[in-house]
Amino acid sequence: MAGNEERPDVDAESAEGDELRQLREKAARADEYLDLARRTKADFINYQDRTRRERTEWNRDAVLEFVRDFLPALDSFTWARFEEPTLMESLHLVEREFLKALAHHHILPIPTAGKMLDPLYHEVVAVDETTDKPPGTILEQVRRGWMIGDRVLRPAGVRVAKAPSGKDREKPDPARSRERRD
Repeated sequence: MAGNEERPDVDAESAEGDELRQLREKAARADEYLDLARRTKADFINYQDRTRRERTEWNRDAVLEFVRDFLPALDSFTWARFEEPTLMESLHLVEREFLKALAHHHILPIPTAGKMLDPLYHEVVAVDETTDKPPGTILEQVRRGWMIGDRVLRPAGVRVAKAPSGKDREKPDPARSRERRD
């Protein structure tokens, strides 16, 4: 009988061991599913952020195209030269309204007055030799440049100072060249 009494204990320990093993396996699967759920949630949040950024960029690109088409019309007001004082006043009022509307959408002119040339924001359309200003100084804005936020829509067209070249200052004198030959 002693053999029979030991068997239920062995079977009970074996059953408890199996149950413990099954519980550990279930806990491991539950941890796996929890980890998968967390990664899926993080992926979804990243997807939402990416979609939000892309939507903002698409909207900005749509506005960008509109503004690029709009800028030449605004340039016409800048280039217009009329002698009629009331007409000029009216044109300046219209220009201010255009600028106000653009600023409302974070579209601003690129500053050029008193600035040094920066190829990220300025496009050289003419170079003038001068000793009055350091080389690279913007002498005049020929065409306004524009930015939307921190993005350049169109660089400003500018005239830039350049140091006089040595060759132009020292033109050969024909009389001196004859004297050297003699």
